[in-house]
Amino acid sequence: MKLSKFVSSFGIGSIAVAIAITLSSCTPKITEEQMQLLKELRGKDASLTESIQKKQGEKRKLEQEVNARKSELKKCQDDKAFIMDKLSKWPNCWPDYTPEPEQK
Repeated sequence: MKLSKFVSSFGIGSIAVAIAITLSSCTPKITEEQMQLLKELRGKDASLTESIQKKQGEKRKLEQEVNARKSELKKCQDDKAFIMDKLSKWPNCWPDYTPEPEQK
């Protein structure tokens, strides 16, 4: 009985010492090198975020310009189709218009 109490108290004591050693070996403080690296990484992050925002703005402007050019192209194609239709019906391209005979 005394032996089992001794073993269990020795086991609990050993575990407590092991935990204390493990917890005391880790330093919760950040080193100067880590702090400097963290500052550099935050600076790079800010720079990259700004660069991404600029590129997204440029992309939006380019997309607007492409859409404007597409609308101009569609208008030109519609005008061309109208003219080609009228040319295919030449000399009577305006059926509702009948010229008056020329008077001499």
